[in-house]
Amino acid sequence: MRQFYLSKNGCGYFRVTFVDPVTGWRSVAKSTHCKEYHQAMIIASRWLEQGVPVERINSRNFNQSAKQAPTNNLKSIVDGLSNDDLEKLVAILSKKITPANAGAISVPSVPSTLAVPSQAAVKAPTTVSENTAAPKRKRIVVIKKAGAKAASSEPVTLPAPEVTLEVVHPEGKHFLCDTIWNFWDYDNSKFIQRSIAHGHSISKKHAFCMQAYVKNYWRPYFGDEACIEDLTLDELDDFFFHLHDEIGLASETVNKNINCANRCFKNMVKLRELAANPLDGIERFKSENAKRDIPTEEEIHDLLELDWGNETAKLAFTVSAFCGLRAGEISALRVCDIDVKTNMLHVRHSWSEMDKLKCTKNTDTRDIPIDEALTLQLMNHARQNPNYGDLSFIFWAPHNPNEPFYPGYYGDIFYQALDKIGVHEDERKERNIVFHSLRHFCATVLRQRTDIETVKAILGHRTTKMTEHYSDHETQEKYENMRVIMSDAWSKYMPA
Repeated sequence: MRQFYLSKNGCGYFRVTFVDPVTGWRSVAKSTHCKEYHQAMIIASRWLEQGVPVERINSRNFNQSAKQAPTNNLKSIVDGLSNDDLEKLVAILSKKITPANAGAISVPSVPSTLAVPSQAAVKAPTTVSENTAAPKRKRIVVIKKAGAKAASSEPVTLPAPEVTLEVVHPEGKHFLCDTIWNFWDYDNSKFIQRSIAHGHSISKKHAFCMQAYVKNYWRPYFGDEACIEDLTLDELDDFFFHLHDEIGLASETVNKNINCANRCFKNMVKLRELAANPLDGIERFKSENAKRDIPTEEEIHDLLELDWGNETAKLAFTVSAFCGLRAGEISALRVCDIDVKTNMLHVRHSWSEMDKLKCTKNTDTRDIPIDEALTLQLMNHARQNPNYGDLSFIFWAPHNPNEPFYPGYYGDIFYQALDKIGVHEDERKERNIVFHSLRHFCATVLRQRTDIETVKAILGHRTTKMTEHYSDHETQEKYENMRVIMSDAWSKYMPA
């Protein structure tokens, strides 16, 4: 039987599982943090000989302790003994077993050939060598019935699904990954329930994404036993650089991982469940996002003249480019949101795959005056819905008329239309044009014609700074205006 096996995790790193050839005992897989097979084999062989390090091999603590770690520990000493020496060792240990501790210590028989000592072969006496590994910490699961105090704090078996579970560390500490995971549990998190009760908006999609960060990044790195109180700034810094440099996450995604835990820790400090926030002092990564570009006026004109072959997506394009609506707000439009008498568009909701109909991004509603022709287009499209009514969706999906198209649908058709007018995928990605660019286009054109407060009200922004960010694009009309102004200013100085 092999003494260890290598396997790859989801990120492509090799992990090693050790096997006791005598008992068949298998260890928990430990990552070598290495993607090269031969290098991983060398690391695993060294661990088999010298013992598996307690620290993670990509942490500063391991790099420092690896230089100071003694080369001969209990396991390496035993591995170097002959069968005769092993029999002598067992005889010596047998003499140390007194009647008082005979019931607590069991000495197994020594096989004729012993390659690796069994993990459960000998229970060490109370006075053991410092090199002996400490016993694994146990978890205590305390059951609390919803709405009532727990009858007892003693560990009990898991009851029916209606109860809530709290994982408690024997020393009163908080398990890192379980705590963050439960914090972002949309249906059971007290933080989320209280935030919604206070009027704050936390969507199911956002909570789901935060839990995905825990599952995909935090738990594979820290494991299940790491505690918040034991975290150091160096450990966390190593982790975030691991995400950025080794896994290759974008800076913005790494920052979202920081936010995921930071919000949890700050709330725990506020509730005095945590003495200090371990993330205080962590430096965030500079955003690498390229500035978003917008289609030119000529490209917008070409798109309006183009036969898209999809009137729903073309109508969504028109609403976004000329009214500045977000994709989710377009999907959420219902018949009752259009005032055909005053030609007003009431933006009251947004739509997402997980949350369905919900409030807008900043929870504010707004009214936008629209052209009569656009009002007729929207109403004519809405009346094609077989379930037409005041609460029916304007951008209804044919496969399910009771729901609208998902917001991402419009972008896919928009990219196909851009390709038809000559803006191919490579150019579109280089210019960073997405469906949301149409909202930027709307802001830019309106800003060149009116004051910032009016544009802010149309887009539904709460700050002028955000509106200025959206309208900070150049247009051909702006250049033509600059040309006229400069021509008039310098005409008397220029020779005829």
